[in-house]
Amino acid sequence: MKVYIDRQVHWRIEDFYENALLNHTTLDEITVMKKVHRLYDALENLGSYAHIYPLARLKKEWTTKEYKEFICEDFHFAYQIYTLEDGTEIVRIHDAVHSLLYK
Repeated sequence: MKVYIDRQVHWRIEDFYENALLNHTTLDEITVMKKVHRLYDALENLGSYAHIYPLARLKKEWTTKEYKEFICEDFHFAYQIYTLEDGTEIVRIHDAVHSLLYK
């Protein structure tokens, strides 16, 4: 399945790692870039196994919208699987939050 990532997901990842770099002097940019690359690789591969993940359980907005939840590199991702008019299934990632901020 093709994976679509909402703009706000990109923003949340960028904001988190920008703040992490500012607040943690032991964290370097190379380490962060490696994490971000692994994260986006995993998101692109989510289309191959999106059906196996459970519905979100903790974040009220996600449970209300019946999003599924995928966790990678300490980020929680909310997504849904949609079927297009031609029968093609796609994955759309709607939201993201780091484990440290997950409520």
